[in-house]
Amino acid sequence: MKILFVVAMDREAIKFANDYNLKKITDNYYKKDNIELIITSATRNGVTSSLSNLIYDYNIDLRDYIMINFGMVGSNNLKIGDVVMIDKSYGYNLDLTLFDKKLYEGPYSPYELYKINNEKKCNCYTSDGFVTNTDIKEDSVFDMELNSIITFPFKKCYSIKIVSDSLSNNEFEDFNYDDHINKIYEIINKIIKENE
Repeated sequence: MKILFVVAMDREAIKFANDYNLKKITDNYYKKDNIELIITSATRNGVTSSLSNLIYDYNIDLRDYIMINFGMVGSNNLKIGDVVMIDKSYGYNLDLTLFDKKLYEGPYSPYELYKINNEKKCNCYTSDGFVTNTDIKEDSVFDMELNSIITFPFKKCYSIKIVSDSLSNNEFEDFNYDDHINKIYEIINKIIKENE
């Protein structure tokens, strides 16, 4: 089993790489045995560029990999510090109704991800910028990368998100990522165990 962790920001990824004893190969690529990590940046273009370069530079076939994405997100209703597994990924701010599509029904939308039982789940909407308001009522999270990650042909896709900010408050300044990382690690370890 090969696992590729796809993480948007240095702050999230480097702590994980250190905690899991991954060796730095380049500034954005870490590896140890069958576990690899790539830092993409928090944009659709960053994801596409980073993963395409990884495939080309190291002759990697992503169809052999289980992909695990984790990181910080905004939410419409969830509390700061809530950790969720993503059920479905949607492109967001894509108005394709002129093409007889539903709003948010873009390419690979919705895409259903793999989940671990008994973990809180919700949908993730990927936008090209920060979401400051929405008409989505159900508990949801917003990022800038997941819907691009899942366009690559992984064997399985998982995503774990931690709410760092909310549309209804300004608590981001008080959010400490390190206080919540153990819950993310707990879910990661369950995913690894389930796929052994």
